[in-house]
Amino acid sequence: MSSSASGTSPEPELPAGGELALTVGERYPVGERRYTLTPRLAEAVMRAREVLIDVAAHREVITYGELSEAIGGTILPRHMGPLLHMLGHDCAERGEPSLPALVINQAKGEVGTADDAWAPPERSACWEYWAQG
Repeated sequence: MSSSASGTSPEPELPAGGELALTVGERYPVGERRYTLTPRLAEAVMRAREVLIDVAAHREVITYGELSEAIGGTILPRHMGPLLHMLGHDCAERGEPSLPALVINQAKGEVGTADDAWAPPERSACWEYWAQG
């Protein structure tokens, strides 16, 4: 429905009411698998994006449980993997630091991935990128 009158490359189709750089209905890698970005998941990703940009702007982190609550409980803390992978793909498409680096396991104090070495530099990049001046 959107068109580009300026002759530049066309903009990606966006989910209704959202601003994701990803396309609903497309499949994206999530670990060893591929997940379809459903409208429900896209909405949760957009909500999480908004929450995490605010978290980054305040140079903070958030737990999986807090993020689940902040997006209305639509995704339970233990099922955040696909949402955070999709958000990571969205950030990459935009050329932004990876917002999922801000989401930590409460007990561990770090991201829940097996290899968490990527997270501290990405977290610092998020804080710098979205810092409130």
